[in-house]
Amino acid sequence: MSERDRRETDLYTVVYDDDIDAVVFYWDEYSTGERFKSGAMDLLEYIKEHDARKLIVNTRGIKAHNEEETKWLQEEWMPKIFEAGIEHSVTVHRDSVISEMDMEEFYEGMEDVDDESAMTDDMDEAREWIAEK
Repeated sequence: MSERDRRETDLYTVVYDDDIDAVVFYWDEYSTGERFKSGAMDLLEYIKEHDARKLIVNTRGIKAHNEEETKWLQEEWMPKIFEAGIEHSVTVHRDSVISEMDMEEFYEGMEDVDDESAMTDDMDEAREWIAEK
């Protein structure tokens, strides 16, 4: 992975991966409330700074969000990343049936969004998918 502009906090790591021309964001620690929203908004600013069109969000290290945070992601945050220019996104979830079901339910709530999204439990698969876009 050829990366530039790596940023790390105790909550997340974000890099721009030149090999796949995408922002790659890793949630390193589970968080909720304002701390979670602050990390998500930091990602939005990073997307804008890099004029990014592709995004991978790796959530393997965290648990599911509560209903309020899920609604915030769907109704407020996700529309903003698409307005910022994201056209293709992949979410990498935990390797479990429950995580997969949670992600499917999350994306069902995003049917009005006009982007191309995918989900997987395999980071290599996510990188391959986004590289083809």
